[in-house]
Amino acid sequence: MCEKIILQRISDLSDTIVSDIKIDYSFEDDLKFDNLDLAELFMDLEAKLKITMDYNMLYEIKTVGDLILYIKKIN
Repeated sequence: MCEKIILQRISDLSDTIVSDIKIDYSFEDDLKFDNLDLAELFMDLEAKLKITMDYNMLYEIKTVGDLILYIKKIN
C-alpha cells in the first residue's frame, strides 16, 4: 500500500506516469528532482503516511528504490 502512495506522489510531482516509474530511477537524473522537490515529496509522504522522516536523508536517497526501502524501514 505505501509503495503505491509513494509512486503516485512521485508521479504527481514529476509528471511521469506511475507505470513508467522504475525502482532504479534516479530522482536527479531520471525524474529531474532537485532538493526542493525531494523536500516537498518528503512532506507530502509524511502527511499521507503519518510518518516522520529524517530530512538529512534528502542527501542519501538517490533512487525511487532507496526511498521505498527507507520508508518501509521507518514505517
